[in-house]
Amino acid sequence: MSSPSGSNVAGNDRGWNIWLSDAFCFTPWYSAALVKALMNTGASVRFIATDVAGEPAYFRSQGIAPNPGPFSFPYASKLPSPARKAARLFAAMTNAAALRRQLKDASATRPDVLHLQQLPALNHGIHDDFRTIACAQGLGIPVVHTVHNLLPHDSGDKLRATYQRLYSSVNRLICHSPDVAERLTKEFGVNAHNISVIPHGPLFEAPGETLNDRRRARTSLNIEHDRPVVLWQGVMAPYKGLDLLLQAWERCVSLWPNTATKPLLLIAGTGPATEATQVNAAAKQHPDTIRSEIRYITTAELPLFFQASDALVYPYRAITTSGALLTGLTYRKPIIASDLPPFRQFLRHKENALLVSPGDVDSLTEALQTLLLGLNSGGETNSLYRTLAAGSAQNQGLYTSWDRIAKQTLSVYRELVPNL
Repeated sequence: MSSPSGSNVAGNDRGWNIWLSDAFCFTPWYSAALVKALMNTGASVRFIATDVAGEPAYFRSQGIAPNPGPFSFPYASKLPSPARKAARLFAAMTNAAALRRQLKDASATRPDVLHLQQLPALNHGIHDDFRTIACAQGLGIPVVHTVHNLLPHDSGDKLRATYQRLYSSVNRLICHSPDVAERLTKEFGVNAHNISVIPHGPLFEAPGETLNDRRRARTSLNIEHDRPVVLWQGVMAPYKGLDLLLQAWERCVSLWPNTATKPLLLIAGTGPATEATQVNAAAKQHPDTIRSEIRYITTAELPLFFQASDALVYPYRAITTSGALLTGLTYRKPIIASDLPPFRQFLRHKENALLVSPGDVDSLTEALQTLLLGLNSGGETNSLYRTLAAGSAQNQGLYTSWDRIAKQTLSVYRELVPNL
């Protein structure tokens, strides 16, 4: 297993020509951050991606110009969901065919490395990505794939054979933690020498927060200034445990002291109709303690939700990598999270977080009660909340900068193309 430190990276990487593909825009924030960091080293990067559906100008706001190929549907984001998905699939497939032609016909502009992010078409039995991988490798271009999820979430084992083929097809896999690297070796038979561990960076690094920022955020979101607020934020999915959180929250609030200010659970994000319906139903049943913001949260307003909150919660059943957690860390708030290996990389029980057994509503309820009672006490010297807040203030030392991530990524490329 390779875990590059970046220490051998040359100071000038202007010779690098990298094609980084997130064709369906499944990891837009991660891809954008990595592309920017690679470009900052002087590398030339072609970013093969469609626009972010809910925020089509996002990439350009970051100084990045996606180049998916000759087929583009700039108005696809305005279409109803089925038509939008069909348009994006058509664009991605036709652009992939064009990309293969470009690789074969234009030797002068061929990339040194083809770096693939998530490949969601594989999840639907469309295996065109294997043709692209074979085309690049046939021309001597190594292919790197970043493993964001070992298997698609909530898919069971039905796609294991497909992903086993993917992991054995590419020249190098990048994953974000040693435990995932170990699983790739044990569960998928990947040679450890074909795996590099490079940390995940924060998707949206928090601006410096002051008491005035908190007040402004609460005023903007119409939240009382003295109310304990717990935030769940992200793209909703069954594996993220929203159903567990709602059960635990209802139990916690039912035991809440009558004399105390009622806490608020703020749930912000979007996702499948089944998840949204469940959250909206709970908010309707408990309008005084649960608030649902089921919509696309733009990157401009995202800080408001974190700044308005006192604590963050991640009750996931399982996870490979969590960009949401990395973003939450930068806001330096106490966290309640499932005790899972990718979370234990950054969270220490009773130091900057409370870790609970995955899927255990009782332990999640107890953690919420403990944290909220400490918060409601005003952060007294002996309260656990005060300890967690002090620990969370040091979170900036737990994650890796994107500049360092870019250098480590270039080290991986250099191992594959040593003569550049």
